Amino acid sequence: MPKVAGITGEYIQVRREEKGIVTYGGDQGFFRGAAASSVDDRKRRMGCGIVALGDLLLYLAARDPVYCMQENESYVNRILSQQEYMTYYNSIYKRVGGLPAGKSNGLSGFRLQRTFNRMARLEGWKLHALWGFSGKKLYGRMVEMLSRDIPVILCVPLLLFSRDPKQEIPFYKKTEGQYHKVCSVSAHYVVVTEILEEQEGIFLGISSWGVKYYINWNAYDRLLRKAFLGTILGNILYIK
Repeated sequence: MPKVAGITGEYIQVRREEKGIVTYGGDQGFFRGAAASSVDDRKRRMGCGIVALGDLLLYLAARDPVYCMQENESYVNRILSQQEYMTYYNSIYKRVGGLPAGKSNGLSGFRLQRTFNRMARLEGWKLHALWGFSGKKLYGRMVEMLSRDIPVILCVPLLLFSRDPKQEIPFYKKTEGQYHKVCSVSAHYVVVTEILEEQEGIFLGISSWGVKYYINWNAYDRLLRKAFLGTILGNILYIK
């Protein structure tokens, strides 16, 4: 399997209360069952950006103690219980300042940028985040970040003013060397943990809803380039 780039450590793991399955990253679905229109229901519906940010911060802390902070220092380098992860999520939720009420799609990339940079200043990290604008630089920046062992927060955008507003990006699972489509998504943050060059094309290995999926890079790139504001709404949190 030709890997272009990828993280070197174990990604975030949480043991689900149901069946004890160990996840690949966090899952806002842990808040499933909350009362409609409650804060926890908002976390379930719109909390993918906070999951992505929380997992990024937890991974960085696991790889280098300089990135430990009060919210994550007791959770690094181990499998968390579902309740522990929800407690951790809530601490990052507070740092972000919560999620907007109503029919919002959740956090913007620019808010993720501001939140990360504010944390970096307060904690003394020598890192700076920028929400990407360029489609031409996007792939190279992902390779660069993964080569530096930094997971990549990527947004699959909701298309604006499109003739096909339901156009979405397929998610694949890989079994016995074959990619099989399992669902399609839009308006969703994922975390890229590896990039693979296959005969079928370039695939991004991602964490979403606590599961490892794959995105076809060429399909994602085409979506951004033909959509209004595509490379601004859909891009990455570039950390350097």
